[in-house]
Amino acid sequence: MLPHNHFAIAGLAIIPAAYALHPESAIQNIGTWVLVGGIASAAIDLDIVTLVLLRSRKDKSLRLFRNPIEIFRRFPLFMDTITETGVLRTGMKTHFVMAAIIPLLFLLFAKNYIVPVSVAVLSHILSDIPNMRRLQA
Repeated sequence: MLPHNHFAIAGLAIIPAAYALHPESAIQNIGTWVLVGGIASAAIDLDIVTLVLLRSRKDKSLRLFRNPIEIFRRFPLFMDTITETGVLRTGMKTHFVMAAIIPLLFLLFAKNYIVPVSVAVLSHILSDIPNMRRLQA
């Protein structure tokens, strides 16, 4: 899934969590939670971009996707290519590493945002279930 989709899904998950935990909270605070959580969720996909950049040195089929705009323009081809080249398999593993590191960093340096970041990371992993299933097919 594309990072902006993960951002939107995280936002939709964070809003009810914010209202449930802090019903008296101002809209700006909830907006901040959505922004921070959405960015954290989208950042998890940086591992895929990094893997594509690294592996494209040897694998010609990935070279087209060095340009992030091409990932957006040809997303179905991108998904097929990263599945065939093994980038998706590696990326799903690194996703779990990123999903552990990001909340840990927020726990250490920005405790006020641990709830939205945790919700965002969880929503990201859950929305990637179709990609995990794609690997088993």
